[in-house]
Amino acid sequence: MEYKICFVLAIALCFGFACSQRDSHPPYACQCLMETSEREECGFSSESITAEQCTRNGCCFDASVPDVPWCFRPSGERASVTYAKKTIPSQERKECGYEGITRKRCKRIGCCFDVKASGTPTCFHPPVNEGCSVLLEGVTAPSKCQCDVDPHKRDNCGPPGITPQECENKGCCFNSAVPGVPWCFKPKPPKLKCRCDVDPHKRANCGPPGITPQECENKGCCFNSAVPGVPWCFKPKPPKYRKVCPTDVKLRKDCGYPGISASACVKRKCCFNRKPPGVPWCFFHILEEEC
Repeated sequence: MEYKICFVLAIALCFGFACSQRDSHPPYACQCLMETSEREECGFSSESITAEQCTRNGCCFDASVPDVPWCFRPSGERASVTYAKKTIPSQERKECGYEGITRKRCKRIGCCFDVKASGTPTCFHPPVNEGCSVLLEGVTAPSKCQCDVDPHKRDNCGPPGITPQECENKGCCFNSAVPGVPWCFKPKPPKLKCRCDVDPHKRANCGPPGITPQECENKGCCFNSAVPGVPWCFKPKPPKYRKVCPTDVKLRKDCGYPGISASACVKRKCCFNRKPPGVPWCFFHILEEEC
């Protein structure tokens, strides 16, 4: 009797180990598509877990929306495809794979499979966020170069314990790599010199008469008093953006499939980085404002 109990326990332990190993691979991209209100915590505290830890345990990670789980359970295939179809009009689908690709293969390369597709790609890329300077509650997130501030010269922008998302929603920068200094801090003002090269007679006024250069620049505007009879404080030209490979793993959006090689990734015109484990190695570019 004792032998049978031990034997059953051993089987249970082996089965549990096998299941945990099987489910521990990062989820496929299309499995993480769902309404934010439908997210379920994946057994971890979203406030403390990193993207690497979350995806390593077979969960989805997305820190772009506050007050919802960032580390959450993958959705079922039907639910995720339904969400993808609602998000991407059929005529805007970008084909993923090749003609005649199977559902299994499509899923393995991180794409969505719609068996009912007619006249549009059956296997298509999931929706991705290719923007870096995104609008968060009416605030434009600072560009990477604006957050390149000496840690010991940071100007605090939030209370202790503020989350990265709360910090960025205030238009501030967040970096917790250096202890003993503010982690949420004010960005450097944008370098507007090139954007201030505006024909004096085409300037759009950005301040009242008598405004000081500092007051003008604090509003994100340009100041030049060299030409009389035109606005001295004026709006800059629109910013220019460039495609870059994201350094923050949370911004990586899968562009390949598990085990993809660097050369295969480059052929897709995507970024490639084997580190860290548990996150996409082949991923899309993002847009970053030029400084």
